[in-house]
Amino acid sequence: MFFKRLFLFSILLPAGLIAFAQNSSRVFFDLNYDTDAALAPVTVKTGCMMPAEAKPYPERESYRFGGWYTAPECLPDQEWRFGSNASFYTQPTDSMKVDRSMILYAKWVTPKPIHTVEELDAVRDDLYGWYVLENDLDLSGIANWDPIGEYEGPYEFAPAEWWRHAFKGIFDGQGHTIRGLRITELKKDKSGLFGAIADGEVLNLRMEDSQLVFEAERPYVAPLAGIVKQDLGKAAIRNCSVTGTLIKVKTTNREGTFHSFTGLCGGIWGGTLENNTVSGRMEIEVAGTGGGEFYAGAYAGEAYNDTRNCTSDFDIDIRFSSPQPAESFKAFIGGLQASATNVEACSARGSIRVSGESGGRQLFIGGLVGSKRYGTVSDCTSTVKVEVRNTGFAQVGGIVGEFNSTYGVMGAAFGVTTTLIEGCSYTGKPVFREVTVPVFGQIAGAGEPEPLSSPWGIGMSYKIDQCTYKTRLR
Repeated sequence: MFFKRLFLFSILLPAGLIAFAQNSSRVFFDLNYDTDAALAPVTVKTGCMMPAEAKPYPERESYRFGGWYTAPECLPDQEWRFGSNASFYTQPTDSMKVDRSMILYAKWVTPKPIHTVEELDAVRDDLYGWYVLENDLDLSGIANWDPIGEYEGPYEFAPAEWWRHAFKGIFDGQGHTIRGLRITELKKDKSGLFGAIADGEVLNLRMEDSQLVFEAERPYVAPLAGIVKQDLGKAAIRNCSVTGTLIKVKTTNREGTFHSFTGLCGGIWGGTLENNTVSGRMEIEVAGTGGGEFYAGAYAGEAYNDTRNCTSDFDIDIRFSSPQPAESFKAFIGGLQASATNVEACSARGSIRVSGESGGRQLFIGGLVGSKRYGTVSDCTSTVKVEVRNTGFAQVGGIVGEFNSTYGVMGAAFGVTTTLIEGCSYTGKPVFREVTVPVFGQIAGAGEPEPLSSPWGIGMSYKIDQCTYKTRLR
């Protein structure tokens, strides 16, 4: 290993001199263990950041990669922070510019057992770690849990690399149960067992009897995670069961406020929710007259991800108490997810009850998905009972409440040309009481919209194929 590093340093000087003349620098990646494997260096314009998309993610058997560091010891203050040279992003202040040729060293972590509540709480001290739960834990003795990991990015779809204080490791529950999570006052807007997860994974975990009962503005709250961001294509939450959850919240809507309440994770960008089960009930009271967006669902609220083989049994009760909310206020409510991209082989049951004036024509409810942004919903079923009372407008679909044209344009920009609902079934008949303009489209709230054109010249079409609707179970 010593001779390998000596060789790297021997070629670094002439490369650096050449790079200086050409206004470029070379970054070498040392895997930091005894191996013949090697990674290709990256050439970066001197004085610029090494972009997040150029960051290598090596693999090593029985280890988890934990980032790149400026010294082999891989201490926290030696971590190299990647960035972007695009003006599109608001750049994190702690991203680093490459001002010379250099070597970065890989950090590797091994599984660490968790036996006690104190050891679980200490996960926040190493957010890159690999943790395995060795037995059940009871958190009911903690009156107000402080979430592990924090969201502080400039906006949700910024690279996960920039989420400096989110959980970025692996948490493997090994089938054990964490029960009695209590959140009575928000310490962070994004709250749950984990506040924020970025390129991290939670696997094989059971949670029972979580109670999230509080008053707050701007929350993204769920038992397992407040917000999740995945860039690596791996599953974010897999083989987890979160049951017996109670979410009881009073919140006030201000101009530009976003709220999300769910039984698993409040918001998710990228990654996969797979083979999970959730159950429980939520009671949300929304006051205030500002514009913004409200999300409520069993699994996820604001969601741009893949969801597969998941089941839900949630009773959702939403009460809008403001007499005159802003017409720009939008509410999305779904039996499985409030909004969604790709959903496959999932089922939802339970109930959705909504009452009170939500404002304008912006209340969308789906037996499975409230707002379908783009992508495909396939081979899913819903028997969610829907009741809407005392509001001016409500659009309900047995599977999807609305096809969202605004996000359809975004999907077209990514090359998605069809938003599809296929092979899905809904059983039930929504109840409208004192609703001025009720809309029910059986499978989708308003049926198939007209094809959408986009500024990029790529069209977006909408299609419902081989779906069935029944008013009652036989």
